[in-house]
Formats: sequence, structure tokens, C-alpha cells
Amino acid sequence: MNNTKGRIIFRADGNSQMGLGHIVRCGALSESIGNEFERILYTCCNLPAVLTEANKNFTAINLLSEETDLSAEAKKITSEIRVSDIVVLDGYHFREEYQEILRSTGASIVCIDDIHEYFFNADVIINSAGGITPMDYNALPGTLFYFGPQYSLLRKPFLKEAGKGKLREKNRKIFICLGGADPENRTLEVVKFIASLKKFEELRIVTGGGYQFADELNQYLKGNGLKASVGTSLNAEAMASEMLSCSYAVCSPSTVCFEYMTIGGIVYLEQIATNQDDMIRFLTREGFAFQLKDAEKENEIAEQKSLEKQAAVFDGKASDRLKKIVEQIFLSQQFVVRKVLAGDMMLCYEWINEPAVREQSYNNNAIPLSDHEKWFASKLEDPNSYYYILELDAKPMAQIRFQVSGNEAVLGYLVDKNYRNVGLGTTILSKGITAFTDDYKKVISITGFVKEANIASQKSFEKLKFKKEAAKEYAASYKYIMQYDGH
Repeated sequence: MNNTKGRIIFRADGNSQMGLGHIVRCGALSESIGNEFERILYTCCNLPAVLTEANKNFTAINLLSEETDLSAEAKKITSEIRVSDIVVLDGYHFREEYQEILRSTGASIVCIDDIHEYFFNADVIINSAGGITPMDYNALPGTLFYFGPQYSLLRKPFLKEAGKGKLREKNRKIFICLGGADPENRTLEVVKFIASLKKFEELRIVTGGGYQFADELNQYLKGNGLKASVGTSLNAEAMASEMLSCSYAVCSPSTVCFEYMTIGGIVYLEQIATNQDDMIRFLTREGFAFQLKDAEKENEIAEQKSLEKQAAVFDGKASDRLKKIVEQIFLSQQFVVRKVLAGDMMLCYEWINEPAVREQSYNNNAIPLSDHEKWFASKLEDPNSYYYILELDAKPMAQIRFQVSGNEAVLGYLVDKNYRNVGLGTTILSKGITAFTDDYKKVISITGFVKEANIASQKSFEKLKFKKEAAKEYAASYKYIMQYDGH
């Protein structure tokens, strides 16, 4: 299989009000992808410290003037986008129309999101907050979803130090960082609260390039004689070093808390924005971290469990998973989906009689050629049968079929044995569903059945917007249901 390296366009902004997380996340993804790809950042952010750090992670940065008309901006950018590009959008202002304009170029659209508030014209959505499912999103029927901390957008210095927190001798130092901007100066409130507990011997405070309250913070620290340090606009290496020196942390439920938990330590969370609802709910409910008020008392058993949970999930391999997603997108751009032809009869016959296919079928018996010929001919004539072949490098590599009956379309798919076990099932489903919905264009329920033993196929369905339930139609099976609204 030819996996050609390509170009990735990033669009993200940052300032003292929205914070810097969008640019940091894109920088982490760019760094994970590696130098074999061209990586270009388009941004309106002109903060020198941010751009200095960003220059390390992107092959080029294009500064944009702030547009009040985002549609006009999107149309300008389309002239620079190639059909073979991946476009990564990270920002709540890049909504449905903006995405649709960029998608009209034929490029693949990836959205980094954590609020799921609007419709997404995206091929892929990455949301590293836990506890989210595709059912929380309104998106295209073929959109693929990658959710949870295992897809955290983390920079290399933090991944390099993954798990090393457990090696440090436990101390009473506490790391404090509420992101790159903190427009309401919650940092000072947190510092006052931590100081009032009189249980930490040193405060290691980090603020970002968008923080505008340095004088107030320093005045309080000096006036109260606290043993504390304040780092501003630290690069990733320096930030990781600060985290590694502290057994405790107060972070906003954002990328910074994932960075600290990757290293490992006891984390108290202070929410500073509504887009952090999902993350703080998940991390505290599942025992990865604690609410800030919990710092008043200590629970050694819960703290130890939190460290164990962090080590199990924040394993330092997030960048490998993210790079694989990008490589799969580039590979999927080479897929061709076409309708099945009369000349495909023997190919499909050989596919359906392959032993591994029969094993996962509900009829395990081999199919006689004469039966297949009649069945295949009938499907070519059946207006309710939507039957597709997927090709890669001009070679057939999978089939997918949708049989419409009333308001339901039951799908079935299989992959050529030469293309199995390389993670293509999800992409094949996505491409097939997109082809079907583009052709059908009416409201319908798309249904698939998977045996309990077929774990790989289950994982493929669960990356799309399917609802999973126990199948009544077949024993030891799951039923996956997607509602398509016809648009």
C-alpha cells in the first residue's frame, strides 16, 4: 500500500481572552506527526512568545489579519488548499459554514473539539475529554470520532517524562497553572487558597503569554512572604521540569492537566471556562483527579488510585496514536469507491467464500457458485441494493453493501485478506456510508450486525455515530444503528 507523505494545514488562534490552548494543541499534533510532513499554521495570534514556540513545531506560519467575516477568510484560504491536504481546525469560531467552505476543496477536514455544540462538516473529530460518545455530536454520517485521554494532544517533553512522577520522592511542592491566559485571574484566587491551607512548602506557579495580572500576583506573593516562584511563557521542556519537581498540582481541566498527569502526580482541578465541563466531570468522576476544595483534606487511598489510573491511561503513546490517525487519513484519500459491476461477480464470490469471512457470517456454509451467480445478478437489478467496491491503487480491497427495506438499510462489509489487520475497517465503513448516503439522500436507519467475538469490527463501528445494543435478531451479537437525516 502506498502511503504518500503530504501536507497539513492548521488553523488556530490564541489571545488573552480565548487562551492559548488551541495553538498549543495544534503544535502538539504537528510535533507528533513529524518532519516527514509539511505542516503550516494559519493564525491571527501575534504574541511573540507564542510564535517563538510555534516556530519549533511548524514548517511555516502564515499570519492572518483578524476577519470579522469568517466566511470571507475561509474563501481566501481555499485558494491555498490542495485536494490532497489535511486541514486541522481548532477553535470554536470555525463552525459549520467555515468547515463546509474548506471541505469544498476536496481536502480532508479534522476538527479538534471539546464542546460539541454545533454541526460538524468534518471527516474526523478528535476530543481528548473522556466520557464523550459519537452520539453527543451532530456530524456527517461518515465522520470518524477519536475520543478520550489516549488521544491527548501532548508535546514531546511531557511524553518523554511519562510516568516519571512515581519515581520522585514525594514532596510538599505544588505546581499551579491555569493555562496561557486566565482572563479572570483565577490564578491569584488559587494561590490564596493554597496558601491558606499551610500544608505546602513551596508554590511553583506558571503563567502564559496571555496572562495580564503579573503585578498583582507578584505583589501578593511578596506581601505574604510565601516561598514561591513564577515562570512565564515557559517552553515545553521548562514546563515539564517544573511539573516533575512537584508531587502536587492545581491545573485547569485542559491540556495542562493532561501534561501533568502524563508525568504523574496528585492533581486538583479548577475550572475556568465552560468548555472544560466534560473534562472536569470525567477526570473527577473516574478518580484521575480531584476538585480543588478536596485539597483541604487528604485521602491517601484515593490519591494512590489516581496515580495508578494516570499511569494506565497517560502511557506516553498518544503521539503514536495521533500520527496513525493522520496516516490513515492520507491513505483514505487514495481510496476509490465505485458501484459494483457485472464483471465483479467472481471477485465477490471468492471474497465471500474465504474461510475467515464465512466464520464471521451468520451462515457459515460455503456458497455454491450457481447460488452466488443468481444472487449477484439479482442485486445488480435490485433498486434497493446499494453495492460498492472499494479500491486502493486501482486494486479491489473491500466491498460494502446496503440493503434497503422500508425505513432501514442493513449493511454488510468485508475486507480482502491482504488488507486485514492494518486498521482499515473504520475507514472502509466511513467511505461506504458516505457513498450510500450521497446516493440515497433520504431519511433512513442504517443498521449493522456484529458477532460478540468480532472485536475488530466492533471497534470499527464504534468510531462512527452508531448506537450499540444487544441484537435480538442474532445470538451473541451486537446491533449497531445510525440515524441518517437525509442531508
